[in-house]
Amino acid sequence: MSRIAVVFVALLAVLVPGPGHAVFHFANIDEIMSGVGGDTTAQYVEIRMLFSGQGHVAHSRLTAFSCDGSSHTVLLEVPNDVCPANTDGRWTMGTASWATATGVTPDFTFPTSAAFGNACGMICWGAPGGLAPPENPPTWDAGMPNNYVDCVAYGGYTGTRQAGDAAASQLAAGNGTMSLQRTADNGNDSTDFSLLARTPTSNGTCTTTTATSSTTTSTTVPNTGPSKCTAKEFPAAGKKAAAKAKCESKVIAKNDSSKLMDCNTKAEMKFGTSFAKATAAGGCINPAATAPDVETTVNNFISSLTNQLAGASTGPSKCTSKALAAAGKLASSEAACHGKSIGKGDPSTIAPCVSAAKTKFETAYGKATAGADCINPAVTAGDVEGTVDSFIGNLTTQLAP
Repeated sequence: MSRIAVVFVALLAVLVPGPGHAVFHFANIDEIMSGVGGDTTAQYVEIRMLFSGQGHVAHSRLTAFSCDGSSHTVLLEVPNDVCPANTDGRWTMGTASWATATGVTPDFTFPTSAAFGNACGMICWGAPGGLAPPENPPTWDAGMPNNYVDCVAYGGYTGTRQAGDAAASQLAAGNGTMSLQRTADNGNDSTDFSLLARTPTSNGTCTTTTATSSTTTSTTVPNTGPSKCTAKEFPAAGKKAAAKAKCESKVIAKNDSSKLMDCNTKAEMKFGTSFAKATAAGGCINPAATAPDVETTVNNFISSLTNQLAGASTGPSKCTSKALAAAGKLASSEAACHGKSIGKGDPSTIAPCVSAAKTKFETAYGKATAGADCINPAVTAGDVEGTVDSFIGNLTTQLAP
């Protein structure tokens, strides 16, 4: 955020009462890191709220830009608001590997992505707008830095920077031990950031804190039902995810995208019909959740999954094609597990159902990756399971908060 923006924030804080005008854009990126102790999949971003009431962050985006800004990848559409939203409060977005490597559970989890490289690039977070919350679903151009609340250009990034950012930092996004941290806010990433000992903080995401025997983690605890409507919404979304993953797998099998649009259209039409039938009878846990909302969640998952397994490549690769299809089936199976649980109002059935689905997936994934033509052979079954789990978590927040 530029110095001018900070002055504007100060003036607005005096003129506008906070509670009635709670927003999200008086905040900045405080800390980023990609890679911990040699684990390049451990990635996180911390946001600092400059004033109170900046917790309406649901549907904002976290995006990584390539070193020259020629490409970008949406890492996460934030699924929920942040609370409490206090001045100088901090909240984090990170990968499952980050949580494992550091013992710090992020408020929101995003899939590991090669787009969030350590050496150079730009990380942006936020959404356009004034005093209204982020658009749902977001339809704005994710490739324009000025559409975000804040961007941090690092490692000598050479692409288009956010207006008001005088220069990119020459430092990498962490060095395996230290993270890239904001030490000033003068609109110049080259002087505003330094490598320091990492200090990520989980704020709490308007969810329930669940204690276990060894750790305490912040998790979204779903409404357990029973609800016939929501029980049908989950598998409808899961089937759409599986269908669209299959569409992508067909592209990569033959490096032929000529039928992708038709394939996706069929999946969307089938989902629209199923979702409408589910909600027609009423009794939905979250009647405000619309088909377009769920479609966005599914589409973001497919984008993350495809990027994880194939990056920018469209094949051909039998290995990656089969891996994508297997991942789609896992997403569908896990969604069905949640649907069955909510239909009966019995959450005890989820864990064994999901465990069985993952066992089946791991077998299928092992067969898929036994071939020698995998586009990204470094991706493990556990990595993909983390991406699927993130999708199911976002879907649960949406349908059964």
